[in-house]
Amino acid sequence: MISFLASLLRLSSTPDCEVCKSSFVKECEVHGPPLFIPDTPVPMGVTDRARQTLPAGLEVRKSSIPDSGLGVFSKGETVPVGAHFGPYQGELVDREEASAYSWVISRSRQCEEYIDARNENRANWMRYVNCARNEEEQNLVAFQYRGGILYRCCQPIKPGQELLVWYEEEYSKDHDFTLDFLKKKKCSNDGYF
Repeated sequence: MISFLASLLRLSSTPDCEVCKSSFVKECEVHGPPLFIPDTPVPMGVTDRARQTLPAGLEVRKSSIPDSGLGVFSKGETVPVGAHFGPYQGELVDREEASAYSWVISRSRQCEEYIDARNENRANWMRYVNCARNEEEQNLVAFQYRGGILYRCCQPIKPGQELLVWYEEEYSKDHDFTLDFLKKKKCSNDGYF
């Protein structure tokens, strides 16, 4: 039911090359521009919009993680390391309205916004990506870039494999209170964490 654990991200002004780990503005000097896999364009407010925005080669079906509801799987070619998806879409809400489908965007130490993808008609397919149970299971990394949340492929994702995002502990070090707040919302809504 809930696609992934609501998480905090640190502000990142530049993406990193997944191959050589160097930061870049437009493209890695060694490996070139990042591969962006675009959403299928669908107007906001359309019924079941989130599923309809799936890029070619991906599908939504029952997650491989017990009690997680739906997940996103590769069904076409292998998704290569370094491929980018996003941005994560949803409605901007206040902290109190944020659900377990929310990501926190840090504008500054004093200013946070919440992108909540609870409403399937106002979100994109990224709402269905589940959180990996551990760092070893991950194949996507979430990061904040230019005011949005993107997912970057950090392991090849073969056909039939579920896309699973992970966040590092350092993302939430400065915002433990907010992360605890969102964890409690997830537990109270679904009964699991």
